[in-house]
Amino acid sequence: MTVRTERPKVIVLAGTAGTGKSTIAAKLVDLYCSSYPGLEFLEGDVVHPPENVAKMSHGIPLTDDDRWDWLSKVGKLGTDSAEARSGLCIVTCSSLKKKYRDHIRNCNSGTDFYFLFLFADRMLILDRITKREGHFMKANMINSQFSDLELPDASEKLESTIDVDGKSIEQVVQECHKDLRAFVAN
Repeated sequence: MTVRTERPKVIVLAGTAGTGKSTIAAKLVDLYCSSYPGLEFLEGDVVHPPENVAKMSHGIPLTDDDRWDWLSKVGKLGTDSAEARSGLCIVTCSSLKKKYRDHIRNCNSGTDFYFLFLFADRMLILDRITKREGHFMKANMINSQFSDLELPDASEKLESTIDVDGKSIEQVVQECHKDLRAFVAN
């Protein structure tokens, strides 16, 4: 049995609803699976407690208090998967505010997290959300997400932003890979 001495790594695809987090996460799994056999993608939305899903389904934005346990769970599941599998896990989680990202890191201090924000113009996101079917996040909540959004600035380590507006999925994946190259290689 091999004992892994490296810290587990978790890539968090972050951003508002409709930026393509799940699509890009799945593509990154395909890209990195040969280097990280058993690499898993965890969809953060599926671990929201029923109360959160009910609120969002009725167009009620979540408060910070609604999010803390969910954020802790997303970080822990990502860490657990990285430890149990390949050393790396990819999760999707909006992580809109800096204090949410800090909370995930602080609850999982033995794990390295890289927050990769997918971003697009509010009107593009609104158009995508209105065309999406079967998701609890409704178009009327986009304004609250953009109000909460705190994109990383240049001083934030292991955080970056990719503008997805007008780009193909493959272009976005390549930009993500460029930003993640050093993180996944170490």
